[in-house]
Amino acid sequence: MQKRFPQSQSLGPPDDAAAGFDWNDLKYFLAVARHGGLSRAALQLSTSASTVSRHIGALEKRLNMRLFVRLSTGYLLTDAGSELFDRVAEVERSTQAVERRSSVAAEADKVTGLVRLAASDSMGVHLLTARLPLLQQRHPALRVELVLGHAQADLTRREADLALRMLDPAMSGAQADHVMHRVASVPFSLYAAPSLLQGRDTDTVDWTQLPHIGWDSTWRHLPVAQWVAQAFADHGQAVFTSNSVNAQMVAVAAGMGAGVLPDYLARTNASLVRLPVDTSALARDLWLIYHRDLRSSRRVQALRAFIDEVLPQALAPA
Repeated sequence: MQKRFPQSQSLGPPDDAAAGFDWNDLKYFLAVARHGGLSRAALQLSTSASTVSRHIGALEKRLNMRLFVRLSTGYLLTDAGSELFDRVAEVERSTQAVERRSSVAAEADKVTGLVRLAASDSMGVHLLTARLPLLQQRHPALRVELVLGHAQADLTRREADLALRMLDPAMSGAQADHVMHRVASVPFSLYAAPSLLQGRDTDTVDWTQLPHIGWDSTWRHLPVAQWVAQAFADHGQAVFTSNSVNAQMVAVAAGMGAGVLPDYLARTNASLVRLPVDTSALARDLWLIYHRDLRSSRRVQALRAFIDEVLPQALAPA
């Protein structure tokens, strides 16, 4: 949410402000408040910026108060807007809780309906998709939607029902209303293409002098990115960086440089050579996370059981 912007005059809403009130406007108000502008709010709501602007204008007119200060850099909440945000966000949370519980009650006797699972691109494509037919055979009425990408889906706002996330064992700040279930450990190793090694013995090659692949600046905080930067510090900067582990694997396979990859992904390319380097410290714990209101959801628990069955085996060291 954007910070408050003081306003010198605040007009209270008229007595009949609730008459004919369009609660749909509040959806647009929340989106603009959270994203700080019309374009990003429109993207989240799958609509146009002009539509968002029209709803914001209608809400301000009906309440007879200014909710945002329009700046060239975005929209900032006024004091009145910040107060409204707190009230509406609380109503939204309550409504979402009712929806979750209603969803659970509706499926009390069978595994059916849609379940949304958020995961990274590489994990969703290479670990999950090919194994989903087994889940479909067991529960034909269950539909699975994979929400893939780096951005963490907001489980409270139902952007996904469950999320697979790699977290450090000493993690902190977990949300109290989320159930966190450890699935497995994800190992990483250093890989290179035969063309990069040029026939040299992997046991004797000085891998620290090889050109290397790395993560871009937005992900430099990741333990694996820090390890790569330190391990190849004497060789200078990476010849190629990306925020996509899929792109990194393609670059490694093309012989551009050595790179650290999750083993489950590197196994999809039989030509890659695993270098004898101790990368055990890079292993990350994989957690399945979902809202506590969904603990009795049969579709959520069916997916959880399926993930518990197939992923530990798929992630086990070769």
